[in-house]
Amino acid sequence: MKTEERNELIVRSKDYKKSNELINAMGIGTALSQKLFAVGMLNMHIDETNNVVATIQGTQLRKLFNSTSGSLYQHIEELCDQQIKGSTIFQWQLLFKDKENGKIEAHQVVTDAIFEKGVLTLRYNNYLTDKITNLKKGYTTLSLAETLSLKSVYSLRMYEIFKSAYDYQKALKKNINECVLEYSLVELKLELGIITTGGNKEIKAELEKEYPNYERIGEIVDSMGDKANNKYKEYKVFNRNVLSKAKEELNEKTCIQMDYEPMKSGKKATGVRFFIARKDLVEEPIEQKATLTDDLLDELYDLMHENFRLREIREIAATAEYDAEKIRKAYNYMLNYSNPIDNAIAFMKDCIKKEYYNQEKKPFFSKKNSFGNIMQRDNIDFDEMERLLVDN
Repeated sequence: MKTEERNELIVRSKDYKKSNELINAMGIGTALSQKLFAVGMLNMHIDETNNVVATIQGTQLRKLFNSTSGSLYQHIEELCDQQIKGSTIFQWQLLFKDKENGKIEAHQVVTDAIFEKGVLTLRYNNYLTDKITNLKKGYTTLSLAETLSLKSVYSLRMYEIFKSAYDYQKALKKNINECVLEYSLVELKLELGIITTGGNKEIKAELEKEYPNYERIGEIVDSMGDKANNKYKEYKVFNRNVLSKAKEELNEKTCIQMDYEPMKSGKKATGVRFFIARKDLVEEPIEQKATLTDDLLDELYDLMHENFRLREIREIAATAEYDAEKIRKAYNYMLNYSNPIDNAIAFMKDCIKKEYYNQEKKPFFSKKNSFGNIMQRDNIDFDEMERLLVDN
């Protein structure tokens, strides 16, 4: 494996911390701004004005986004240009609830953004400094690879919210495998940035209460029309364009396993009930916890990256208790299997558990025909991501 590829692998395999206060603040940026924030957490320092500054090389962004066209740099330039109408990184605002003083405060996330000579520099509002750096508690650990894999901005927000909620519940109740979250439709749309306050004082006053009346907020939003930006007023539209897409993405690309159902008053959907689990939790040996070292990860990635994403390789390694020999045998068995394989990762895990590779006969099977769909889905289509942003 080349040094550049290894460095990219190391970056992609990293996790980053995000304050739960930031995660739970209402408001939303574009998918690109959310991803730049995640990458920026690995490339930041605090300047003399106590602002967090992230400096990111454009070449690093190209590799992380798997982009070979010039459109990535163009999108970043547009995102940083305050004169362009539409969604720029400067429109990214978050609403923070000050519970002690009973107030809602709106804060711009990025105050300065420059992209020149192939380097992106982002300066964050100093109100956020203690919510970004030196996090000792009240944070959630997120996977950079999983964040970058998500196309929909709503999937990104749900990934953060659900991961934060699940980890919190798991810390309180050690033996839970699934947690339940309930939202009224208005509350959920506010959390996802689908509904905005539009500067409405009545909505702001209601949100400042300890227990906001979301039904009342919904009535105000309806009276505001386009100012509230409620694009998905009907539940069936919201379900089709937001919820179902997020479920598909989260369940395929992240450690989160999400299901949901509408909460109804009569025949009308008034809220959503989510069921959140972690599909990558594996029981660890009691005597000694095995670890996936960087060297082993490099070796497995070099062997299997054509057919498996990094997260899937980690999951397979955990199933094999990090026994490289078992993984190599199972992978070779899979490549030479004679029948079509519908779910490659499930096949590998089952093969490891039941030691199918110890069978004598292994009929040849062409991996090109078997795993073409797997190899294609590992790439992030950046242009498609931007198209989805416009559609949503």
